Amino acid sequence: MTNLIEDSLKETSDGFTHYSDGLTEVGLLTSAAIEPQKLINNEEYDVIIIGAGFAGLIAARELSLRGRKVLIIEAKDRIGGRTLTTQVENRNFEIGGTWIHWSQPHIWTEITRYGFSLTESKGATATRMSVLLDNGTKLKEVPMADHWVAMGKAMEKYSDVDGFQGRTVMPLPHTPFTSNEAVQMYDQLSMQDRLNQVINSLDDNNEEIIQMLLSLLSMNMQGNIAQGGFIDHLRWWALGDYDMNRMFEKLGRYKIKEGTSALARAILNDCQKVTLLLSTSVKSIDRTSRNSVIIRTQTDELLIGRTAIVTVPLNVLKKIEFMPPLELQKQEAITIGQCPGGIKFWVKLEKPVGNWFGFAPYPNPITMAYTDDEDGFFIVGFGPDGILDIQNIDAVEKELNKLLPNVKVKYVLGHDWRNDPFVLSTWSWYKPGQMSSSLKALQKSEPPVFFASGDISNGWRGFIDGALESGLTSVKHVQQYLTKCST
Repeated sequence: MTNLIEDSLKETSDGFTHYSDGLTEVGLLTSAAIEPQKLINNEEYDVIIIGAGFAGLIAARELSLRGRKVLIIEAKDRIGGRTLTTQVENRNFEIGGTWIHWSQPHIWTEITRYGFSLTESKGATATRMSVLLDNGTKLKEVPMADHWVAMGKAMEKYSDVDGFQGRTVMPLPHTPFTSNEAVQMYDQLSMQDRLNQVINSLDDNNEEIIQMLLSLLSMNMQGNIAQGGFIDHLRWWALGDYDMNRMFEKLGRYKIKEGTSALARAILNDCQKVTLLLSTSVKSIDRTSRNSVIIRTQTDELLIGRTAIVTVPLNVLKKIEFMPPLELQKQEAITIGQCPGGIKFWVKLEKPVGNWFGFAPYPNPITMAYTDDEDGFFIVGFGPDGILDIQNIDAVEKELNKLLPNVKVKYVLGHDWRNDPFVLSTWSWYKPGQMSSSLKALQKSEPPVFFASGDISNGWRGFIDGALESGLTSVKHVQQYLTKCST
């Protein structure tokens, strides 16, 4: 059994480690699990922030540094939201959100502020690749370089709806409705709809390339591409500079060397006059009074603030009762929710496999996996719809063997984000028609209640950068509201 290290780390109830000898450890050690503060009875706050993910943390820091008294309420026993760094064998594992890039403006500002550095996932530039064909029955190993170029061309055909690689549809991805009519039109398409339009023109209908493209598309939205909105693909494509290599570099190559949890801690440590409540979930938000917000917790504790910022994931919002009800368009979007996503897991192998990348199209239980270290002992894997039980090490090994025959797994690490009651999703991907019908409504403030989340940002929605963007946007609205109320 592997020894978990770092005395300064505390355990969260999130996550698990399953070993090949049958031993299971529930919970992970992380710097994101910290001692909560005690609440002072009858204390009133300028702002109550629900959720201690990156949207909530950045809002707390900026508002507290402006002299606002802030309370953060977090349902989990840790901070960081859908990010979580743990350590095994003196190595960081990112259980949730991981990869960043210097072209992501908000996260790079924080990296610079705190003096953090980057490290690479080595498999993102692998030399060899496995592709699973014929409904998972045929495995083919191919040179990464040749097939990656071919897949890049296929992705260009898939994305090129206007003769300009989608530039007229999504010219400014951080302002997604710049070409509103075009966005409205292409938002009605599912990713499968678009594939049906171009499939006969993809590299002379090369089956390997089509299967690789299907794998990447289903990996990106973590499910059946018939259920994923095509406009979200165009958004990612635009954020990736309309280029396959650039897009993948931003999606899956670089990560924070110190860990995402270290960044969350750094932001929290910069806060002033902030109280943090952990393991405290919210039952209802009463905004009947224009001068205050009353938060009722699941244990029926009442907390009062002049304003509230709700940063919980989109698929969890429906669990909170708002009084009076939210605006109809927002409530409808909350009821529908976004795509729930799939799975992410880490494994350590008994023997290294070198620099490797694997693809398998939906509905294979693992759609993409690649090595993270120089030698190829550690693999990060992804799958759709929660088909694979990542808490079953035998099942994980069996599916991984379809891509890497005869490998033996020493342990598997992960967390079931999809079924976590405080998350109910992985990263954000909207359904067809949802961005044009719901995004603005979900972003809209309903003073004294405001909304922020990586699920409702404009640019890098579904990423740490998007959470920071949304949190910072909420700060501006809250500040304006509180200033107006004071004059």
